[in-house]
Amino acid sequence: MRRLLKLAEVPLRVAAVIALAYLLWVFAERYAANRRLFARLEPAPPAPANAKFEATYGASAVKILQFYARDGVVTEDHSTLICYGVMNARSVRIEPPVEGVSVSFNRCVEVTPEHDTRYTLTAEGTDGRTASESFSVSVKPDPATRPRILSFQIVKHTVEKGRHIFTLAYSFENAREVSIDPPVFSTLEDSAPYGQFFVAPDKTTTYILTVTGKRGRKSSRPLTVEVPNG
Repeated sequence: MRRLLKLAEVPLRVAAVIALAYLLWVFAERYAANRRLFARLEPAPPAPANAKFEATYGASAVKILQFYARDGVVTEDHSTLICYGVMNARSVRIEPPVEGVSVSFNRCVEVTPEHDTRYTLTAEGTDGRTASESFSVSVKPDPATRPRILSFQIVKHTVEKGRHIFTLAYSFENAREVSIDPPVFSTLEDSAPYGQFFVAPDKTTTYILTVTGKRGRKSSRPLTVEVPNG
């Protein structure tokens, strides 16, 4: 009888082992599936800070970070600032030459262009390669300093021995040279801002007074001197 009972227990034990193995297999499959799911849902680990920096600015290549002027248009005799920044550079220069330029991530230097100027920044890297950028600054005249003639007129007329003699007077500002056409006197340089001269034309003549200021800017005014007939 006992032998029969022991024989009956064998199938039960086998079934229990099979059931346990099945449960373990199901648990393992679900665990693996959950891991795959969470792996898809979890965000990728952030890139190291230096990797982001290198991706943005380059690892070792020379790079111009910025290059601009504070003012795109300046009035003559006025200054503006040129700002720049370079990375991985062993030398840097600006053309036309600008004082105070050195390798820097962020630097501004003062310039006073005399005319429309195109500035070019060139940075050279440690590997000998270069990077360049350019922009232009325009210079406009200052109305307050432009040369102008304030007056040009006949102030006296006399007749001597049948000749008509006229005294012409003028005044001006912001000029360095004075000339007259037709020529009556040589060009006056660094003269006072006023003066007078004599003319004795044989016939009615138009004289043109011209004053010249800085940068060669000019201002002219005509004056017609009428000579009476007879």
